[in-house]
Amino acid sequence: MADTRPDDNLYYETRLALFSQGDIFRDVPLAYPTPADEFVLADDEDTAGSRRFLSGPFDVGFAMLVTPTCSRRAQGGHGYAHPVRTLLPLRPFDELVEVELLDSSKAGLLRKRDALINYMYLPSNDELELPESIALLYMPVTLHHDFLAGQRVTQLTVDAARQLHSKLVWFASGLKLDRETFDPPMD
Repeated sequence: MADTRPDDNLYYETRLALFSQGDIFRDVPLAYPTPADEFVLADDEDTAGSRRFLSGPFDVGFAMLVTPTCSRRAQGGHGYAHPVRTLLPLRPFDELVEVELLDSSKAGLLRKRDALINYMYLPSNDELELPESIALLYMPVTLHHDFLAGQRVTQLTVDAARQLHSKLVWFASGLKLDRETFDPPMD
């Protein structure tokens, strides 16, 4: 993996109508665990046979598509092969520092080199209203395509998509490969 991550101005662009791996969406339902507010009973009465379901805060936010483009696009046709999408939650950088998930040395490594195996650094972009963020590689969410319709805010550039591929390989296998190794499909 390169000693540095891509420059901040080399992360985002919009080039395709169809979704691609690395696309970033807003207002995505995130399966980020938060404390429950209440239990909701399936029956009107609290009896021994009733079922209880956990209910709690529902969090939405930015997320990045990681379903491989080649497995989602229709082979030999146009459109999509299936409606299942896997995304990574993007959490604001400052939030993860505030809750002490990242100490100052780890935050510095992430900002400078994107050098932590469980996370991918994403710079802020005021025009997109995207805060400086961290993709949680260890916490994918799976959704139906319809949740994402009209929610895409940007796509990754070639250099940033290479960084994503490098991070996904490192996370899944422990093998660190330089981002220039990758040639992601961009069309």
